[in-house]
Amino acid sequence: MTEAGPTFDRFFDSMESLADTISESLQSQVTIEDSNHHVIGYSSHQFESDPARISTIIGKRVPNTVIIGLRKKGIMHQLENTARPIRIPAVMEVGLGPRLAMCIKHQQEILGYIWVVDRGNLAEGYAEGIVEKAAGIAGRYLLKQRGWKNRQDKAFEDFFWKLLTSHYDNEPRIRQEAEAWSILLPESYYIGVIESDKVMDEHFLLCLRQTMDAYPGQRLLFMTAEHNRLILLFSFVYPLEGTGVLASFVHKLLTDMSRSENCVLTAGCSPGYREYTSAAMAYREALSVLEIKKLLPYHARSLLLYDEIGFWAYVPAIIEQKRSRPRRSALLERVKLHDREHKSDFLKTLAVYLTLDGNLKESAAFLHIHTNTLMYRLNRIAEITGRSLKETDYRTSIYLDILTEETMQLNSWFQERGGSTGSIPS
Repeated sequence: MTEAGPTFDRFFDSMESLADTISESLQSQVTIEDSNHHVIGYSSHQFESDPARISTIIGKRVPNTVIIGLRKKGIMHQLENTARPIRIPAVMEVGLGPRLAMCIKHQQEILGYIWVVDRGNLAEGYAEGIVEKAAGIAGRYLLKQRGWKNRQDKAFEDFFWKLLTSHYDNEPRIRQEAEAWSILLPESYYIGVIESDKVMDEHFLLCLRQTMDAYPGQRLLFMTAEHNRLILLFSFVYPLEGTGVLASFVHKLLTDMSRSENCVLTAGCSPGYREYTSAAMAYREALSVLEIKKLLPYHARSLLLYDEIGFWAYVPAIIEQKRSRPRRSALLERVKLHDREHKSDFLKTLAVYLTLDGNLKESAAFLHIHTNTLMYRLNRIAEITGRSLKETDYRTSIYLDILTEETMQLNSWFQERGGSTGSIPS
């Protein structure tokens, strides 16, 4: 290969044309990516390829398996810390053949990557020179795009916050502003809120976006973070029947992210909506799920969806109402008085039995007593109160009283049960 070939001293209107020019010069396939490994340009010339490149072109993004494989072998670290192109041997376990690659940087900031398939025909020195020239052009393009993207991201975030805070009073106005920013609003959407035990930094946000990109059938439209809370607006390609798919999706996202980021995550998700004037309501519904999970961690440990919140939605309001009144539950008072006078454990017995759905065996095991002892205690509680737990109104009322008047005590009892907090740990 000689120095004669396509010139790089000209204007490139797209990264596709730059990739084609590199490809013509080196007679090999070329892919250009941004810093998130999304494909922004690839050569159209038909040369021999490998599975990794085929998957990348089809999905418009490098598959996570390829990125993880390269990072495990230290190749990405080497690439990102070298100022010149490097030759990468084949990593066949992820379907990647030999490559000539370069990390596109501005000062210390990574802007993207250039990958050239090495079929053994890349002349040493010449090929590196071509890729280096191309990286300079791609870097200027990506910096320009980043300036536009920053303005666009700010506009998207402002638009999202306006939706979440009921800024718009009608649907046409929302659609008009979305169209002005070329935002394609899906037919229906969900609002999800994720909280972490750690601050959500740029790395976390990037990882979450990449994780969601890897899930088929859904689309992340908006995302905004504040300290340790992340708010998402997402949709599914096809309408969902029931809540099973949504619950599985949210649970998998939390599990994958908690493992990769070594953190404890919890979340709440709204029902699906079609009207974007309802986004503020959807946001409040997602937050109310989180509120219940914080208030009663064990009892709401499996709760993720507002669609499944049931009577838990009213528990915070009942607590607030009770706080404004000096009187406490007459139903519980007799049991608590007996506990004080006889140093018994009847209130805890009642709380455990009701929490565990009246399961005698499980409740007895939790309390470390025999089933006969538990039955004796329940009979004594019925004698003390003059009411039977078989009565639905009494059973419901006394359970609500325990939940709303003995909340701290209840949580301390159930911390003993493995310390479950309703979150997904790493």
